[in-house]
Amino acid sequence: MDNTSFSLPPTRRTNQACDACKLRKVKCNGQAKCQQCSHLNLRCVYSAPKPRTKTLKRGKLIAQYKETTNGRAGTSDSSTALPSPSMITHDAAFFTSFLDDYDVSVYPVNPIMTVDDVLASIREMDQSAEAKTFVYAYTAITIALTNKSPDGSTDSQSQVRFWLEELIKARAAIAFDEKMSVRRVMISQFAHISLMCLTNMDMSFYYVRESITMIQMLRIGHPEVMEKLNSSERARRQRLYWEVFIHERYLAISNYRPVVLPPLPDLPEFDPSIPPGVHEGFLQIIRLFRLIDEGFLANWFGTTTVTREWIDSKHKEIDEEPVGNEAHFGVTPLTDMQQADLIVTKHWMRMLVWQMAMSKCLLSSNSSKESLSLSFPVRLSIQLRALMTRFSRQAIEIHGSGIQQKLFELTDTIANVIITVPATTVQETAGRVDDFTFLIGFLFSLPSFDPVQKDILQNKLEQLQSLFPYSASEAGASPAASDVTYTSSGKPPHHDLPSPPSRVVWHEMAKKLSMAQPRETHRSDLARLVEGV
Repeated sequence: MDNTSFSLPPTRRTNQACDACKLRKVKCNGQAKCQQCSHLNLRCVYSAPKPRTKTLKRGKLIAQYKETTNGRAGTSDSSTALPSPSMITHDAAFFTSFLDDYDVSVYPVNPIMTVDDVLASIREMDQSAEAKTFVYAYTAITIALTNKSPDGSTDSQSQVRFWLEELIKARAAIAFDEKMSVRRVMISQFAHISLMCLTNMDMSFYYVRESITMIQMLRIGHPEVMEKLNSSERARRQRLYWEVFIHERYLAISNYRPVVLPPLPDLPEFDPSIPPGVHEGFLQIIRLFRLIDEGFLANWFGTTTVTREWIDSKHKEIDEEPVGNEAHFGVTPLTDMQQADLIVTKHWMRMLVWQMAMSKCLLSSNSSKESLSLSFPVRLSIQLRALMTRFSRQAIEIHGSGIQQKLFELTDTIANVIITVPATTVQETAGRVDDFTFLIGFLFSLPSFDPVQKDILQNKLEQLQSLFPYSASEAGASPAASDVTYTSSGKPPHHDLPSPPSRVVWHEMAKKLSMAQPRETHRSDLARLVEGV
């Protein structure tokens, strides 16, 4: 570039590198304010030569230099702000510190990359760009699902964003590598789940489609390819396929996205290298999402005509899945976390079928079939409340935005039915309202519950307040959600909840849950119910 038309003042140069460039071992141009310090906004200081010290980790260099030069300038930061993620040393010990949380909270519902696989990637980080990118993805999803920030702050979402940004930078090195691997698919899959936790649904969809593309490149499901693999690797790739299938079907329902992956003809083979409970829990969630078949999606998207026969048949299919039945508890070696996910998903799918029937005016207040009854969501609220008292909040919260979205849709539909479908007695009405307040009390206690969804439920609560201005306890109903107390272990007692004072009224419940909102203008009951569906 020709710059002869500019007249630049002479600058002082030295053959010695400045302190910052020495520390970072980069080239210094010796100017009074060298180009490296100008780029990083550092104080450019030239000190007398010092004896060499041991090599420092590069993650610490800029942070230590800023601290030293700030001290020389006689300034001090009186704030107690925690360091940004980029200022923390990210060595092998940092990444291995997430392994226990990953093993407990991530692997059971994403049983593809074991703890040993993750540890191997951490050891390969300096030699493999793919390994480094995967470690960043593993870090992001573990923080996202556990809500544990490594710097001790409560803002785990900023940490998730940071590691997703690092992931994107690191994977540039493998962008044109045509060789696919299971680990590479899981980079995209973990990015997809992490973005769901950040409620960035468009980019989440982008990454699940990326996972699908790589699965197709691996030719998972092609017999001539799969039969060449050993049994353990074949089972792992089958689980990988089904995991992406599940997430794509969920986005198809929640975000009205078209699907690409068909179901495999068979469930994953048994793999003795993974815990039996993990294998069984994963098979059960596959069986549930396999029910979201072509007919289900066609009816959901409105491309076919929904019939009473289909509604009744699909409702029975879902009910026949044993998960959530009383006889099922204690029979399978599933953790509370796995069971909570399965039961909420099953109830959510039953509600989806009911919503399709509602949208086509197929429901009746006196139907003998549960799937075609207007009051079905009210009965479902009782089962949901039992779920909340059976499992700890952590067992539900750990699943992130997906399970929270399902619980919101269930609770919102329950509110619409309470508002529009009258009960036969005051006691029945009070019980319905009481179950609803229990559910919203639980949802509002979740640290990352979506504020827009919270506003919607607050509005529903105020409508109920205006319709039923008496207290639930005065009508002889079960205790209100606002008065639920948890034990020191974080797990509520099994159905042993304290009753609210007899004089508690609706506006006091709203005050406890911070739910004061302008009341919605009145519309017809049917219009409001259909809108909620």
